[in-house]
Amino acid sequence: LDISVEEVRLIRDSEPKAKALVVARDAFMLCYYLGGINMVDLLAYNFKGKTTMEYERQKAKNTKKNDKKVCFTIPEEAKPIIKRYIGRNGKIDFGYKLSYENLRKYITKNIGTLAQSLGIETHVVYYSARQSFAQHGFELGISLERIEYCIGQSMKGNRPIYHYVKINKKHADETIRAILDNLKEKR
Repeated sequence: LDISVEEVRLIRDSEPKAKALVVARDAFMLCYYLGGINMVDLLAYNFKGKTTMEYERQKAKNTKKNDKKVCFTIPEEAKPIIKRYIGRNGKIDFGYKLSYENLRKYITKNIGTLAQSLGIETHVVYYSARQSFAQHGFELGISLERIEYCIGQSMKGNRPIYHYVKINKKHADETIRAILDNLKEKR
């Protein structure tokens, strides 16, 4: 489900007219900018007055033993999107009164429609932002441990190195910055 850096740029730089496609683009890019955050975690997070994100990934909170929290500075690229959709309660509100499941399906359908209209042949869904973030980091030579931390993935316990090293906010900030800088147009 991952797409290339160039294809993420196409989505980022698109200027769709339809509200549904704008919301899909913004949700997709917010996921990418925020280290591949899952939609359920994105919608649950209170951004009010925050410059740093610190959260437990819903999917992994009952499977991870240690270091359940993901922590990083909110990148500048994400701030205009957050500002556009932040509700009074500090949470992202895309302006639809849909259940979580229906909103997820709606955004997934529309990001696919947008990608197709941009000539992207790969099947693109919201989750493609997460997959692409991880793949782009890997292609840059960023350690798997740092990528796992940023996306809130359970770090595999069969790697004894975790008894000796700890990934933290500083590493996450460096990782996210490197991946987002790679998204900038090369001149």
